[in-house]
Amino acid sequence: MATQPLLHIGYHKTATTWMQRLLFVPEHGYRQIAGHSEVFEHIVAPHGLAFDPAAMRDHIARAKEALGAAEVPVISSEILSGHPFFGGIDSDVYARRLAEIAPDARILISIRSQLKILPSVYMQYILRGGTMTPAQFFSGECELGYFAFRAEHFEYDRLIGLYRSLFGAGQVHVLTQESLTADMGAAAAKLARFCGNRAFAGLDDAARRVHAASYPEHAAPILRRINHIQTSVLNRNPVISLGTTPYGLYRAFGGVLKRRPLAPLLRRYRPVTAVVKARFTGHFTASNTRLAGMLGADVDLSDYT
Repeated sequence: MATQPLLHIGYHKTATTWMQRLLFVPEHGYRQIAGHSEVFEHIVAPHGLAFDPAAMRDHIARAKEALGAAEVPVISSEILSGHPFFGGIDSDVYARRLAEIAPDARILISIRSQLKILPSVYMQYILRGGTMTPAQFFSGECELGYFAFRAEHFEYDRLIGLYRSLFGAGQVHVLTQESLTADMGAAAAKLARFCGNRAFAGLDDAARRVHAASYPEHAAPILRRINHIQTSVLNRNPVISLGTTPYGLYRAFGGVLKRRPLAPLLRRYRPVTAVVKARFTGHFTASNTRLAGMLGADVDLSDYT
C-alpha cells in the first residue's frame, strides 16, 4: 500500500474540482482523506502563534486506517496555494506547515499558462461577488495592511522551488492543465506512476466527461454590476440586496448570456483577456524560463510565455 499521502495544493482554476470529484476516487486507486474544511481548520486558519501540526497529523493517521489495500491517500485543496484575490499571501507559510505535518508526503502542484489562468481567476472573483473591473482587479492597488492581487503569486517557480527545497525535487510533481487538455489519460497515468498508484487502470468514462460550468467572459460586465445589488462573500452588506450571488439575478443573467442566441454572437468579446494580455504579456517570461530550467524536459511549458 502507498502510505505516503499525496498533497495536491492547487493552483486555483487548474482543473482542481475535476480532480477532486472525478480523478481522486477509489475507482482510480485514490481515496481523499481530508477536504477543504479540514484543510482550512487545521492548516490554513490557525494563527501562527497557535498552529499545532499534531491536529492534522492525527487526522491523517486516523484516516489512513480506513484505506483500502491499494489506495493512495490524497488531500486535495487549492486553498493551500494561497488565495489569488489577495496575492497568494501565506502560500509559503502553508508549505512549511505541510512539511511539519507530513514531511514524507508527495506533492502535486497543478499550473496553467498565466495568460489563460488570470481571466479564469477574475471570473471566479466575480462569482464570489466582486465588483471591481478587470483593470482595477489586476492593478493590485491596495491600502497598507490590506492585500490585493499580486502577479508574483503566478510566478510559479517561486512556490514550486520552495516545495522542492522542503520535500525534495523527486517528491514534487508538476501537472499542467495543458497536458490534461492534450491527453488526459496520459497525464493521469503519469501522476499515478509518480505517487505509486498501482491500482490505476485508466480513466473511466465519467472522468473523461468534462463540463465547463463557468460563465463566459462576455457576461462579466453585467454580472459585476449585479453584484452591487446582491449579497455575497465579497459584499456582505450592499445598499440594496435583491438576492445572493451566485444565485438570483446573477444566475438568471449568467444563464441567458451563456446560451443561444447571445453566446455565439458575443463569444469573441473577451474583455478580461484583453486586459490580461495588455498588462501581462511578457511579464512571466523570466519566471517561466526559470521553471523550465528547474523541471527540464519532463514538463512541457512551450505554451507558457
